[in-house]
Amino acid sequence: MQRFRTRKNLSQERVANDAGLSRNTYQKFEKGESMPGTPANPSLRNVMAIAQVLGVTLDELVPTPWPDLQGR
Repeated sequence: MQRFRTRKNLSQERVANDAGLSRNTYQKFEKGESMPGTPANPSLRNVMAIAQVLGVTLDELVPTPWPDLQGR
């Protein structure tokens, strides 16, 4: 997210506001953690809102390769 945000010369506050989030929440998503040592788990709505503000697709915001969420 940070890479896309800086390419558009947007502040964290601007992206957060335009996506309907608090700046603190957006900062946590950009860092990838919700609390120190705890992975961020944004809702699909939040990811979609951020993607729209940044002008990117959801695929561009999702890490690749996708993590194994089934724990196998």
